[in-house]
Amino acid sequence: MQIQLILERQGDNAIEEIRRINTVMTELGYEGRTVFAEAYGADGLVQILDVRASGGQREILAMDCSREQVQAVLEWQSCDDEGEFEDLVIHLVRKGSEVVNG
Repeated sequence: MQIQLILERQGDNAIEEIRRINTVMTELGYEGRTVFAEAYGADGLVQILDVRASGGQREILAMDCSREQVQAVLEWQSCDDEGEFEDLVIHLVRKGSEVVNG
């Protein structure tokens, strides 16, 4: 499992990366299957990612993730000892308001 963290405050680079991911997901047949993290708590986000990965989705985009949600996904990643999701790529886009500039 690979986790890619995208910070919305990175400006044009973040926007271009999200567009690229959406293009890839469309090509893979996952169009319109973006996860909107604000609809879930940290555990709920991990559960929906697990359901999608178990259902065969191998590239997942989750928008507006909080710090707690990112941490929960990273903890879930560390528990994948059997390599069940070895070819899974999860793109987590952090909430822009929570990014600290400095």
